[in-house]
Amino acid sequence: MYKVKLHARGQLFEYSCSSTVTPLQAARNQFIPIPTGCKQGGCGMCKIKVLEGEYSQEVIRSHEALSDAELENGYALACCMVPKSDLHIITAEDYAKTEKVEI
Repeated sequence: MYKVKLHARGQLFEYSCSSTVTPLQAARNQFIPIPTGCKQGGCGMCKIKVLEGEYSQEVIRSHEALSDAELENGYALACCMVPKSDLHIITAEDYAKTEKVEI
């Protein structure tokens, strides 16, 4: 199990996530509010910025939901990734409000 720190809706949530479950599903299983849409990589509602940690992003995704440039800059879709280490993530919405996050 990995530890996930998630900044969402102006709050910090901490929860556990296995290497076989997406951070989106793990958050929802623990009643943590995270933006959710199609859950299949098509809408981009669950877009996050990975501040720390390693992960694997599935290739299957809409390029409109997550561009190659965003992927290269540390963005991911919480519905289409799995952790490979502890993660520190922030929703794209919260990241857009401030680029300075206290760790």
